Amino acid sequence: MLNAIKRYFFPVVDNEVRDLMDESCVRTLKRISLIVAIFESITLLIFILSRKSFGENEWTSVASVSFCVGTCLCAYLLSKHMLKKPPLNHLQVVLFNMFYFMLMSLWSIWSSNRKYAEGEQILTFYAVEIMLVCFIIVKPWISTILTITSYGILYVLLYNIDKGAGINIINFHILVLVSVIGMGMRYHYLRRTSEATIRLAKSKDSEIQDKINILQSIADIYDKVNLIDFTDRTEMSVRDKEHIKHRIEENQTHTMMSTKIRERVMPDQLPSFIEFTDISTVRERLIGKRLLSDDFIDVVAGWFRAQYIPVEVDENGVPTQVVFTTRNVDEEKKREERLVRIAMTDELTRLFNRRSYEEDLAEYYGKELEKDFVILSADVNGLKRVNDTKGHIGGDELIKGAAECLLLGIASKGKVYRIGGDEFAAILHTTDPGAVKADIESYVSKWRGEYSDSLSISIGFASHAEFQDLDITGLEKKADDLMYKSKAEYYAKSGIDRRSGNDRTVKENTPH
Repeated sequence: MLNAIKRYFFPVVDNEVRDLMDESCVRTLKRISLIVAIFESITLLIFILSRKSFGENEWTSVASVSFCVGTCLCAYLLSKHMLKKPPLNHLQVVLFNMFYFMLMSLWSIWSSNRKYAEGEQILTFYAVEIMLVCFIIVKPWISTILTITSYGILYVLLYNIDKGAGINIINFHILVLVSVIGMGMRYHYLRRTSEATIRLAKSKDSEIQDKINILQSIADIYDKVNLIDFTDRTEMSVRDKEHIKHRIEENQTHTMMSTKIRERVMPDQLPSFIEFTDISTVRERLIGKRLLSDDFIDVVAGWFRAQYIPVEVDENGVPTQVVFTTRNVDEEKKREERLVRIAMTDELTRLFNRRSYEEDLAEYYGKELEKDFVILSADVNGLKRVNDTKGHIGGDELIKGAAECLLLGIASKGKVYRIGGDEFAAILHTTDPGAVKADIESYVSKWRGEYSDSLSISIGFASHAEFQDLDITGLEKKADDLMYKSKAEYYAKSGIDRRSGNDRTVKENTPH
């Protein structure tokens, strides 16, 4: 029992809780003092305007209300000054509360005593005491002393007038008890509320710290890691040991980190990067997703991967905390490019291969072809004979020679593919395919190798302008047919057996 009474009147309060209680108390006094000052000023103004003449009583009332207004304004200004320099000095806060309590109590005692002498009720004192019970925060033993003192002073004064005949002594004592209990309960309620607030803040800080620790543990994977909190609208670099939070303004669309990064983004990728890093839309884009990711090129360091990863989401699945990361993937991109190049190019000639040809050709299926669209088909003549006489090294030389001549002749007009052993194809855009063929043949005629001193290529081409009724498949077949026709003419003209690769003599039968 004694311990319970001791805890009630002389509670032990943690410094953090005490500081929060002090701040809450001073803020409350700041507001209520201003409200009372405004209310009493309006009352004073109405009182002055409603009087036609002023006697001693009127001037006394004016002085009384003016004193109340002045006291409240001083309390407002003092509390405002105290709040400018946190943390608050606890002793100053206690003295401020005690002085304010006693000053307002004495004013209400004087005002009520004067009205009591005139036969009126002491309502001003009761009203002020109720206000002080609600807004003054000091330890219960102090508030008990202050309350009993103020009620005692009033009772003594009233007793001197008519021995307190105008008050109900039972009700008076009940009000003393209610005020004492009320101020004590108010103190302990604020203490419990402050303790809960501190625990919640510590729990949240601990949770945030745990998240930061987790992020820091994976920070080595990334070059930059930025925590974006949409609840308090801040951004913070996880790599920054000081963990300084930077404010994100309401109309801000990009964080400091992304703004700095975009200074080195390749100019042609800048619009895409700005769109990707827009934090005003990133929360909507992340709903239902584990992350957002895109790759961009840093003009100095090469390829990097930017990602938004949700850390916390609300009950609607909208992210409230997001991590923005970047990581250099230049080597990874180069490996990918090498793998793609290997998969899509011919090892011998470094031309695009059949797979690449078929994928590129597939893009034209179902589309309206442009008038300058052309498919070219080519084949090396006499390759078997060179392979048989000079070995595959000689044959490879011819194939590489053909690839070189096709590349030079077609140049920037299209892409060249090796689609088989000695078979080539090209997809190009030109209004004069005949001129392209002539250019290729010109390079062919000038070609000289180490194992062969000449090169021959059969070429066929089909343009959409010439065969407008044919689709992609039809044009491809038409180009092949024309190439085989050219090849047949070459073998017929050169007198070489196409199947064996051996020279043959064409003998004319003469009648006997």
